[in-house]
Amino acid sequence: MENKIINAKLGSFESNLLEYHFLVPKTISEYFTKGNNHRVVVTFNDELKNHCAIMSSQEGPFIMLNKGIVKQLKIKTGDLVKLEITNDNSEYGMPICEEFEAVIFGDELVFEYFQRLTPGKQRNLIHLANKIKNPNIKINRSMAIAEHLIEARGAIDFKDLNEKIKEFNQRTRIN
Repeated sequence: MENKIINAKLGSFESNLLEYHFLVPKTISEYFTKGNNHRVVVTFNDELKNHCAIMSSQEGPFIMLNKGIVKQLKIKTGDLVKLEITNDNSEYGMPICEEFEAVIFGDELVFEYFQRLTPGKQRNLIHLANKIKNPNIKINRSMAIAEHLIEARGAIDFKDLNEKIKEFNQRTRIN
């Protein structure tokens, strides 16, 4: 599949859950969304690349952005932005940092539990590690995720996971 380039205005939903988005022409949406795969990679204004999904609303198909991306791009609602859209052929719908990969994929049982999760939960866990800049903290967080997966036998309870992450942070804090 080839890349598609469109110009779209940054919109804003009146919601706390979904905020910034770009409406996507239906023909573009249909081109990239085959079966259950709605994942795409979007390059914004030739400068920032991000793994996204084409989603649906009453207004039509859209690509959602978080505040961080809007801030990085230095754009505001109503601004016209160039979007270069391509299929996301990555296994999990986003890149995986080395630290997470080493911890999660390095343990057979943890990897088995991880593979059983829904793609959305897998991406949530990957994002929890990816968003950290410090490699030592990434390893620490990945280890907390691995321990949570083992203790919960592959089930994810994000409240419990957050407590596990805090526990790991306390364990490794140097006084």
